[in-house]
Amino acid sequence: MNDNLLDARDLSVSFHTDDGVFQAVDHVSLQVKSGEIVGLVGESGCGKSVTSLSILRLIPSPPGKIDAGQIFFKGHDLLKLGFDELRQIRGKSISMIFQEPLSALSPLLRIGQQLVETLRLHNDISPKEAWALAEKWLEKVRIPDAKERMFAYPFQLSGGMQQRVMIAMAMMLEPDLIIADEPTTALDVTIQARIFSLIKEMRQEKTSILLITHDMGVIWEMCDRVVVMYASRIAEEASKDDIFANPAHPYTQGLLNSIPKLTVAAESGRLEAIPGQVPSPYNYPSGCHFRDRCPHAFDQCAREIPPLIKVGEGHRAACWIADTFN
Repeated sequence: MNDNLLDARDLSVSFHTDDGVFQAVDHVSLQVKSGEIVGLVGESGCGKSVTSLSILRLIPSPPGKIDAGQIFFKGHDLLKLGFDELRQIRGKSISMIFQEPLSALSPLLRIGQQLVETLRLHNDISPKEAWALAEKWLEKVRIPDAKERMFAYPFQLSGGMQQRVMIAMAMMLEPDLIIADEPTTALDVTIQARIFSLIKEMRQEKTSILLITHDMGVIWEMCDRVVVMYASRIAEEASKDDIFANPAHPYTQGLLNSIPKLTVAAESGRLEAIPGQVPSPYNYPSGCHFRDRCPHAFDQCAREIPPLIKVGEGHRAACWIADTFN
């Protein structure tokens, strides 16, 4: 088909709630190549996590529903696989670091039991070997007193330690793809640096990463390519260098301008901010979803949905005037 490890095409996901139906993901397409780190960035509520959960068909149904699209992994459409086939892929070929580790870890099993169970489910390995390997991975993610922590229950660990257990669980099977949803939010900067170093080591072994974050600093440090989402749609996609040097969508420009800088004008002392708020998913504006907050909006923005326009090699933006920014 192509050289993409993951190829999600025209994915749409909706939620049916007591308040009505809203589109969480609206015709999103994204690709991840082997050994590539792709950043999926945007404000809270833009659809990043829903997109990632859809890849492994973890959307709770009801109320969620994958309305349309295809998700190819190694040439196979994950949306057409049976449960047993999908179960073999989850964890072994595609791992996920969830945003809320406590809800992803069983409160009834000790940390060591959960790690060993994951290892033995996908590998022909003895309990003793699995225990030693699990302990080694806790040490890799800087869990202090790893030998003792293997006997702890999740609630006995801090939020940061729970997150590191999830990271170890996702990495220890050496999957082809890791989906990391805000993997270091609960960690201090020194531990973050260690985790990012581990992620880069995994990339060198041809593991691909889909890194979901709202932190543009993390994007700059970690990613090869960036996909920017806003209000259920892709606003822009390009290489990391192009995104930072030549942002072609007003929303991306706003995200970059809001990053704290050492050169902020002394007379103002204030950071730039994107005006307004992310619209409710029950009441998105017609046409371009960003138009109510955009300083460049004009009549066509309200009438028509802007397609992703090519503005450079591998660089596309969903804005009618994207080519005027470069």
